[in-house]
Amino acid sequence: MSSLELDQITLDRDSYTVVRPAVRKAMLAVRRSRRVQLGKLIALEFENEDTLHYQVQEMVYAENITTESGAAEEIETYRRLLPTARSVSATLFLEFGDVATVHGELDGVAGIQHLIRLHVGDDVIAAVDVPPPDEANEEQTYSVHFVRFDITQEQREALANLTVPVSLSVEHPKFQAAVPVPAELRAQLIVDLAAPA
Repeated sequence: MSSLELDQITLDRDSYTVVRPAVRKAMLAVRRSRRVQLGKLIALEFENEDTLHYQVQEMVYAENITTESGAAEEIETYRRLLPTARSVSATLFLEFGDVATVHGELDGVAGIQHLIRLHVGDDVIAAVDVPPPDEANEEQTYSVHFVRFDITQEQREALANLTVPVSLSVEHPKFQAAVPVPAELRAQLIVDLAAPA
């Protein structure tokens, strides 16, 4: 069963510093294989136990968290993104070229996080925005969001059948794009969806 537990996280900053370059190099390859570029603006990285463990470990390192309670808070934030037998989640990145104009550009694509769709054959699965536990404004658009796709057993079977077309799309008044989901990623999502209910 997919899990994310405190005993998997290194709280000793010096110990993690030693292995961090190798861990980062390995994880970059994993994340690349789980990434879909949806036009120039959006990238989606589908999460699994390994990627989420890395995310938590990096947050513990970056924030210099040294207590179990602090690490446990990070775990709770990311645990909600673990795949289940009925869902997969992704980190959604809105990628803007000019840092100076990000706020204005975000205003221009407000609500885009609610408009991501996963197409499995004739079925259309709407992404569900997963706000952080302390999020005050669920309608606000940020440069990073977490989204979840709820998938039925029939859709999972279709996802595994490479003769069935599978794609991601977004339809926003200011930005539209669609792209097929690569076979390698489809195979990984099938493994993710094999998690017990």
